[in-house]
Amino acid sequence: MILAAADCAEGKGPPPGELMLAWQAQTWNTLPEAGGLRDQPAGLIERMSATLRVYDAMKIYADSPPGNEGEFTKQNPRAWEIVLSVMGLRRAYGHL
Repeated sequence: MILAAADCAEGKGPPPGELMLAWQAQTWNTLPEAGGLRDQPAGLIERMSATLRVYDAMKIYADSPPGNEGEFTKQNPRAWEIVLSVMGLRRAYGHL
């Protein structure tokens, strides 16, 4: 799910389901299931939030000029932490 969101941000794959739900929730200003926040399936909101944060961070990174990591890290410290985490996951799972 996390690596799929990162791949999507880089144009290397389709968005995972949780990311699509997050986009729909933002667009329509509503939750995926009827009811309130606590009526959603267990863990869904957390998965949606995680994929959205990863997608946004990786998209910003992918769209930044090559070789500009120093400036990127200064302007986007939280996004850089996510990028480093994704890079670590890719190394750990041989997903380069």
